[in-house]
Parts: sequence; structure tokens; C-alpha cells
Amino acid sequence: MKYLFIYGWSFSRDIWKNFFKLKNSIFLDLPFHNGKDYKTDKDILNSFSLDLYEYINNQNEDIVLMGWSLGASLTVLTALREPKNLKKIILIGFSPKFKDEKLGHNPKSIKAFMLQLKRSFEETIYQFRKTAVNDEFKDIPLPIRDGGIKILKEFIDLDLTNDLENIKQECVLICGKQDKIINPYGSVFAKDKIKNSHLISVDSHHAPFLSNPDILKEALKW
Repeated sequence: MKYLFIYGWSFSRDIWKNFFKLKNSIFLDLPFHNGKDYKTDKDILNSFSLDLYEYINNQNEDIVLMGWSLGASLTVLTALREPKNLKKIILIGFSPKFKDEKLGHNPKSIKAFMLQLKRSFEETIYQFRKTAVNDEFKDIPLPIRDGGIKILKEFIDLDLTNDLENIKQECVLICGKQDKIINPYGSVFAKDKIKNSHLISVDSHHAPFLSNPDILKEALKW
């Protein structure tokens, strides 16, 4: 079994620090993150999910793909392509439609955030990180500005609500009840739509696997 991890917007693979010793694991970088450019700045999410699909399809072992926040949406986009070796997906802090107060976040607040991001990129990201997971990851590298904004815009405009019922892999959803970035109901909604799915809801912020790594270990056993 091989484990693939995808982090969320503006962060880095350091968010997965508690799992670096997990055998046969790969920690992927988002486009325009960790100082890395990407081959296109158009239709980035679909392009990256196609890259993932091709990678998983070429493996000779079963794959568990897990994504957090924006990474969870990329996980769903990849699963919908049905790579033959993908056996399980784990979605953490997932929203099927981010620009929706009930399933994701208040659209008015998102609009204000995007305006502030364009005015003060670095400061806005630092504040976003603090809101998501406190101060621990303040000093990780910033995304590349233009590409980072474009991939976030694609995530904001993404609507997966009608696609969830087409997910065929086993799915575990994890949400934090105190999540200030994404409404935890997004995971509840997804649980009701995805046929073979389980929900783990805990008293935590946007990244429950930081304060309690056993949550993700539990999800891997389902």
C-alpha cells in the first residue's frame, strides 16, 4: 500500500510532519507552492488531478490518497477519474462548494479576503494560516503570488456537489467542529452523498490531524 498526501492552499508538506515516518508515503506539493512553478496557470486543478490520475494508474500497488482542504478537492477530482489502483480516499476539512455559507464559507467574506490578498499578499496569508491552524506554520514558504491566487480562485469557483454520488472508492471524511475556514457541515453533506463513506467529527480546528494524529491513523484503518 502506498500513501499519497496533498496539503491545503498556502501551506506546505510540513503540515504532515506527524506522518513523515509512515512507510511508503509520498507528500505532494501543490502547484505554485513550496517555490515550485507549474506547467499551466489555466484549469490548474483539473490539470493537476490528471497528473495524479496518471501517476496512480502507473503504480503497481494499491493507493490511499488523502487531501486536506483544497487538497481534499483535488483528491475528489482525481477519484472521479477512477484510476484503477486507487482504493481509498481520505478527505479532511473538505467542502464540495467553498463559495457557499452552508457547505463552505460565506461568499461575502471570501470576496473581501480575495481583495485583501491582492493588496497585501504576505500579510493576508499569515493571517489565514493563523486562523486555520494557529501560529505554528507562519514561517513556511509563501506560494508563488500569481499562481497561488489563480489556484485559490479555481478552488473558490469549484462546485462538486453533483459529483459526489459518482465517487466509487471507499471514503473517510474528517472534520473539525471548530473549523473557521470551512463549515463542518460540508463533510456531513458529503457523507450523505458518497455511497461508501464514513465520517469522523472531532472537537478541533481546520486541521484536526495536527492536535490528534491518531485521527488519521484511525481513518487509515477503516
